[in-house]
Amino acid sequence: MIDLTFRTLDAEETAKLLADSASEFAPVKLTEGKTSAQVADLPFYDAFKLYALSDTTLPLPNTRYMLYKSGDGSVMNWTNEPIYSVNERAPIKVDRTTCVPYAKFFFHYVRGQLGRFIIVEKPEEVVWLSNANAKEKADVAARLMPVTYKGIGRDNLITMTATVVFKNALFKTDIKLAPFEMDVFDPEAGASEHFSIGQMKLTNEELLLEDLHVPIDPPPGEFG
Repeated sequence: MIDLTFRTLDAEETAKLLADSASEFAPVKLTEGKTSAQVADLPFYDAFKLYALSDTTLPLPNTRYMLYKSGDGSVMNWTNEPIYSVNERAPIKVDRTTCVPYAKFFFHYVRGQLGRFIIVEKPEEVVWLSNANAKEKADVAARLMPVTYKGIGRDNLITMTATVVFKNALFKTDIKLAPFEMDVFDPEAGASEHFSIGQMKLTNEELLLEDLHVPIDPPPGEFG
């Protein structure tokens, strides 16, 4: 589960943010007085923060997200592109203390059309359908683990291990993270793979349980 603390902006702060970031959202116009805004600090960026802007005239979900610092921003669109773009400009700070919160942030805000990788560390973080039974809940709970830093491998990539739900299955997987721009030789492909700073990759996936009674998220829409 993502660990972020959002602070609500007051009316003056919201008005300034909307004016300063209007070009980022164009052609969408976020209207003063009808938009609420919140902000959260991110430990892996010095200046960029995460903003949540909600159109209060619409039913839930009604929130757009943006990585922004004064004069520079990227509106989130559930792909990795806005994050990777900010990683280059910020630049991102990737080390032992920031890699886990970055991984949680990344997989929360990157949601593929074919499915979403949901990091789950504790039983209460698993969303169940009403027909889920006690045994499968216990089986999942017994296999969950916190996102764990494993070190920097011989490939110079930071490695973490996590349990994730993908569609209706639980997996254990390694998460590879590039602390700087590099080329990494992939022995399976027999070729080098280029990583930008902050780029993520899942490897060594192990299926733990399948056919779970959990909701499968639809493809992402405009709001979250």
